[in-house]
Amino acid sequence: MAQILIVDDEKNIRRSLSIAVEEWGHSATEASSAEEAINLITKDVYDIIITDLVMDEMDGVDLLRKTKEISPSTELLIMSAHGTIAKAVEAMRIGAYDFVVKPFSMDHLELVLQKLTKQMGLKRTVKHLKAVLAECYPADDIVATSPAMADVMQQVALLANASAPVLIQGESGVGKELIAMAVHHLSPREGMPFVPVNCGAFSETLLDSELFGHCKGAFTGAVQTKRGLIEEANSGTLLLDEIGEAPQALQVRLLRFLDNGRFRRIGEVEERESDVRIIAATNRDLTKDIESEKFREDLYYRLSVAVIDIPPLRARREDITVLSQRFLELFAKRIDKPVKRLHPKVYDRFMQYAWPGNIRELENTIEHAVIVSRTDEIKLGDLPLKFRQSNYNKNAFHIEDNLPLGEVERRYILSTLQRTEGNKKKAAEILNISRTTLISRLKTYHLNDSE
Repeated sequence: MAQILIVDDEKNIRRSLSIAVEEWGHSATEASSAEEAINLITKDVYDIIITDLVMDEMDGVDLLRKTKEISPSTELLIMSAHGTIAKAVEAMRIGAYDFVVKPFSMDHLELVLQKLTKQMGLKRTVKHLKAVLAECYPADDIVATSPAMADVMQQVALLANASAPVLIQGESGVGKELIAMAVHHLSPREGMPFVPVNCGAFSETLLDSELFGHCKGAFTGAVQTKRGLIEEANSGTLLLDEIGEAPQALQVRLLRFLDNGRFRRIGEVEERESDVRIIAATNRDLTKDIESEKFREDLYYRLSVAVIDIPPLRARREDITVLSQRFLELFAKRIDKPVKRLHPKVYDRFMQYAWPGNIRELENTIEHAVIVSRTDEIKLGDLPLKFRQSNYNKNAFHIEDNLPLGEVERRYILSTLQRTEGNKKKAAEILNISRTTLISRLKTYHLNDSE
């Protein structure tokens, strides 16, 4: 349920909206003017303000500005007549969530509110998760500015309290281990061991011993009995990173352990038990590995009871600015250099680049730039060669393999706007769509004028 303030100088409209909002399960308060609304928001907290754009003395835009000063977390939904759509769009640029054009149906307004309240719920979830994680890993806070990562964090919150295995999928460098730690530290197992192991870093025999342990003399070099990581992680969480690299024989042993929680150390007859939650991570398409018989289908279904797909950095570009600044501050402090910011042209290159190495590549790029920088600002000349080459075309339209259709459309719109130097009318003509449709697409893909 949301606390909603309805602002309109027409009493009948206010009353109708209040009745509808309360029928949808929210709490409604009415104000007949922007001045009255400001008085109310100084005394109480409102989640959403639905306001008319055109009012006497103080209009909806002025109310928006004042509200953001008093209560930055309050969202505003603008009601606009056809003749004031341009002003409503301007209101969105300075912080309004959306606008509805009068006359509108109550069904349409309900859908807009449902979308808004869902987004607000995601924001609250992310804020809570970030606060909890910051206590455990203050230097590794998860950046979730983009809607795509907000969805990931909502999944983390939903899955944390369960004990079922989780499969985390994503390209190399997207932060799969950090998400696994988030699941662990938000679960009832928080405070117990979190044990990561890279399945691609050991030979078959060594990985078997690493996970299940061995007794003295079990094989050449086994000079003493060793507990495996499955025992070390008892009551906690075991992360099997790069699970697609696990050998077939080990996959069989893992499947049996997942079925009954029992295992044997190498060289022992005695069965042991361990209460450990398994989280697996991979950058491979395990369904293709199943087809080529490199990965067991039954193990895949045991591991993928719950699945978290982490989007690549190119699909969450809203996070690039925040991540860049965070890495800048981290490395500047680490090597004690007074580097404070990135030049706007650097951000421009970053927003155009495909980032095949994802967050890890961005981190390495910032570290390089901080090391070689000679001023307090990172410039293009401080970046690796691939960002400085003269044939780099920021307006080029690039398509990599495995891009989702939405990202292809987003890039083409961005490329077209850059070619027209931000002229939306010209861009719409090139794209063969109306200017209104273009503005709608910009909202959908969270593109703004600075981009």
